[in-house]
Amino acid sequence: MNKKAQSEMAGFGIIVIIISIIILVFISFSLNKNPNNQPQNYESEAFVQSYLQFTTQCEKNSHYLSSLELIKLCKSGVSCDDGESSCKVLNETSKGILESSWKVGEDFPVKGYDFSIIYQGENLIQIFEGNKTSENRGSMQTFSGDLDVSFISYY
Repeated sequence: MNKKAQSEMAGFGIIVIIISIIILVFISFSLNKNPNNQPQNYESEAFVQSYLQFTTQCEKNSHYLSSLELIKLCKSGVSCDDGESSCKVLNETSKGILESSWKVGEDFPVKGYDFSIIYQGENLIQIFEGNKTSENRGSMQTFSGDLDVSFISYY
């Protein structure tokens, strides 16, 4: 009879351990959830990377330029093949990407954003929307010290 009690206690111990593991897994998932659906810093970094690879409407030598290529074209003062200013296309493209990617306002988690492109010390683009708050997340991408693309979102 004594051995039967020991095996029941061992079974009870195993059940307690299994239930404890399940509770810990549940708690870890609950704690990892992002409150208010606010983007994390990695999302700001991913946005900057995506922005730089975005294909614009500016065509040069039968090749549509990425945002990164367009930034360099704008700094050099060269127009697109259709005669439109590369800086104008860059500004319009940047505004369009920001407006479609980052909804701003009281009804949204993001209350504002600040986007800038500085190339060789010259501020090519500065786009700000919404309100600046004390809570923010951002990312800056630097290329050879000549080009800085930064994005900060405010919550």
